[in-house]
Amino acid sequence: MKQAPISLPLAPNVAIQLDATAPPIEVRSAFQRISVDHTAAFGRLYRLDGDAMAAEADEFMIHESLAHLAALEHPSPRRAIVLGGGDGASARELLKHPGIERIVVAELDPAVVSTLCEHMPALAAGAFDNPRVELHIGDAAESLGQLRTQGEAFDLILFDLTQTDDPACAHLHDEAFLALCAASLGPAGIAHVQLGSPFYQPAKVRRLWLRLRRIFASVRLSLINVPLYGGPWLLARCGTQPAVGIDADLLQQRLEERGIRGLRYYNPALHLASEALPNHLRDLLA
Repeated sequence: MKQAPISLPLAPNVAIQLDATAPPIEVRSAFQRISVDHTAAFGRLYRLDGDAMAAEADEFMIHESLAHLAALEHPSPRRAIVLGGGDGASARELLKHPGIERIVVAELDPAVVSTLCEHMPALAAGAFDNPRVELHIGDAAESLGQLRTQGEAFDLILFDLTQTDDPACAHLHDEAFLALCAASLGPAGIAHVQLGSPFYQPAKVRRLWLRLRRIFASVRLSLINVPLYGGPWLLARCGTQPAVGIDADLLQQRLEERGIRGLRYYNPALHLASEALPNHLRDLLA
């Protein structure tokens, strides 16, 4: 029996349509609808309230970028927190840095963790069983706030969240929470924020970019490619101190010292090249 096609919205009046190869697995949690779909083009992928989050075919592009662009710029990251990240893929990548002693995954919905560990286990690849990973269930703002009041500081804060205007995480992109993130960073700490699609979401990207510039001393952009998200995707590495220059040789040295091999997307040349923006994006962010 032919399955109904899957429509993944990118913007008003724009969507990717995929052919399904099997019936979806659907879970209704206390917070959202979780769907695991089977497709020919992307393999298995999951959606939250209809929005595409990650797919087997290209998830390495976003998760390697989110983790390693930030972690390799830090001279010796030891403590990290992933905001969202219930699929475990960002934690999986951070675990490749042997010096990281503690990774907190602050996920709102326990059903995301259980559903994906069962139906897309390659995303976490056992990360939640690693003693360096702590799963905190609850609102990410409350989790980070509690850790901050306990005197915690993080070298890395990764935003592995749904859309910036999603009701479940809109408050995780407002100025108050971004200021909390800045206050929760160690001296060389980096908050890595997903701005979104500059083509399909230009107004949202610009608003968040300007907000970050008001909060952080340095904001450095990377333009990567994620087919599931419609192509070009902007990330912002944010710090409370002026940015320190870094070159490909130092990045390669850190990769070798940390024993990180076999990455499918990230490399030092791409790290530096991703910072070069086309003129239309320079104009958007001016």
